[in-house]
Amino acid sequence: MDTNDIKYNKDMNTRLLASCRSNATINYSMTNLFKPAYLYRFYCLSLCRDDWYNVRITLNELKSLTGDKSVSGFNNKFREFLDIKPYYANNGFAYKSKRNAYHIPPMELQCITLSKELVNVELSVEAKGFFIQLILLSKYGNIELTKANIIKTLRIDRKTYDKYISELLSKFVSYNGNKLVLHTDGILLENDFKGQKKSSARERGCSELPNITLNSSKDE
Repeated sequence: MDTNDIKYNKDMNTRLLASCRSNATINYSMTNLFKPAYLYRFYCLSLCRDDWYNVRITLNELKSLTGDKSVSGFNNKFREFLDIKPYYANNGFAYKSKRNAYHIPPMELQCITLSKELVNVELSVEAKGFFIQLILLSKYGNIELTKANIIKTLRIDRKTYDKYISELLSKFVSYNGNKLVLHTDGILLENDFKGQKKSSARERGCSELPNITLNSSKDE
């Protein structure tokens, strides 16, 4: 399948933010920690990380990235995993606005790097998250991508598997006998560990913390 055959929906309710980088990484250890939709929402959040792997966007901005109608449950689902901490932003009003800072885990040896172009593909957030899981399994799961193996490994039922695959078949997957073939050109990138998070002054044992900001236009 050629990447030119992938349908990009220019009218879908998603929007890449100015702070988005060109890619985001997802660790294999996350494969079964979250349901597919939340795994995809994490990928979208990670696109907006700074050099220290911190993210400072609002839930409304995250919603515009994912195309969800609501992401109100995101913070509760990821509060501990992303070590979410509140901070106050000066927006020129009498009172500062309360925001959240998210801390993206550093790259592990077993991880994948995905292009920001996945945001623009016309698929549900659930199907995109399932596709991410399939890529992780294909790289590090040590299994053949058969229906039985995937269902067992991801602990999903056959109805859910069939639902996600029916979306992905026209874009990112095909069958070779009873095995899935993933088509990841333009989406799956090479891992670049030189882009690993920078240590903050606190992590380096310094007394002074860095003044962390997001550039208005960030691209790797």
